[in-house]
Amino acid sequence: NNIDSIDWLPQSPDLNLIEALWAHMETELGETFGRISDLKTLKDVLKSTWDNTITRDMLDNLIKSMPRRLSAVIAAGGDATPY
Repeated sequence: NNIDSIDWLPQSPDLNLIEALWAHMETELGETFGRISDLKTLKDVLKSTWDNTITRDMLDNLIKSMPRRLSAVIAAGGDATPY
């Protein structure tokens, strides 16, 4: 197909800010609500958790962490980092 490709990790959670955000959500949901057994409750608690724990400062800090995340991935040669 004459498509050039580059070697790339199939997943890079170290650079995926959404992964960090979901990790926070999972922690909050687990600590606050335990096991959720139905879809309506899940929707309600997701919205509540988002509204009450995801702040503008948190999002700004995630964005500001990108240079550190990039440096860590480069220093690790593409391997896992503390992020």
